Amino acid sequence: MAVPNPEKELDRLRRRAREGLAPVTVVTGPSPFFRREALDSALAAVPAGRDLRTLDGHQAATDGRELDALRGGNLFGGGAWLVVRRAEGWLDQHGDEVVRTVPAIAAGCGLVVEAAKFDKRTKLGKALAAADCYEFRDLYAEPYDRKRSPLEAELVGWVGLRARAHGVPLSPAAAYVLVVTVGKDPASLVAELERLGAQPAVRAAAKARPLQPDDLRGKLTCAFESTPFELAEAVLDHDRARCLRSLDAMFARGVKSRDGSAMDRGGVFPFVVSWLHQAIGKAHRGRLLFDRGVAAEQVAQELGVRVFADRFVRQVEGNPEPRLRRGLALLLDTQRRLRRTGEDPQRLLEAMVARYFGRAT
Repeated sequence: MAVPNPEKELDRLRRRAREGLAPVTVVTGPSPFFRREALDSALAAVPAGRDLRTLDGHQAATDGRELDALRGGNLFGGGAWLVVRRAEGWLDQHGDEVVRTVPAIAAGCGLVVEAAKFDKRTKLGKALAAADCYEFRDLYAEPYDRKRSPLEAELVGWVGLRARAHGVPLSPAAAYVLVVTVGKDPASLVAELERLGAQPAVRAAAKARPLQPDDLRGKLTCAFESTPFELAEAVLDHDRARCLRSLDAMFARGVKSRDGSAMDRGGVFPFVVSWLHQAIGKAHRGRLLFDRGVAAEQVAQELGVRVFADRFVRQVEGNPEPRLRRGLALLLDTQRRLRRTGEDPQRLLEAMVARYFGRAT
């Protein structure tokens, strides 16, 4: 059975919390962001007046006696609840006692366990899986059908959903820009939405219509401050200052790979060159079509550009063919220089930008 969308799984837990938590609630799955939100919702649903104890399985070793209270409540009959965060090690240490305790939990008592994973083949794993269990996977950053637009990715749709909740509704294209710029980590994306929502000018603009990509220009202030996507846009917009700022940010703060992991500094140069070659090359092919008489609105369709087609057409119209051809030649020469001289990659790319903008065409 496929694991459901984590937002829907979170809604299911919250509905159960409003009705009353089960004696045993298990929060699991690879997404730490959604596990944390789920655990916070479960904690908030513990009935008032209960003897609540929380443990962090990574920080403190225990003797397992904390489970004893679940069999009979506290001295005043109010019931006892135990919440264990990051419980992998705790479960390894006290798994047998947990198996014995689960069927013996007294009325008014409860156990909430949060763990990234557990072995469902073991006796303990089967006991936990049979409880009220919620599993939170990562959001899909790309459509399942790769032929569909990236704007239809599950993560992009989720960003749009959370953006509305923060009072800054985004168009699908703007949500995609946020993902490309900030990365795939839901916590970082939510933090960026909170920063956007705290800007009065942004909230005022969002009241009229969902924010568009251009509305976010200069508004995103996150630790991961630039990407090859932004550098390519600056090159094709013929903005030298933005190019240099983008290069400086990427080499100073790093770049994230497609899977969201941090890329080694040595991988920045090939990633940047590859993305620039792809972007400039596609714009060059578009310009050749445009110069042959293909209508501007048909250029993007001819080249299969599905995201930001209007922007692509604007860049094709705004860049003469010789300029784009020179850009491709400079990229090739920069790669040769790196192999031949071993110079600092950032300095080589900065020199390429200076040469690119050193001509009038």
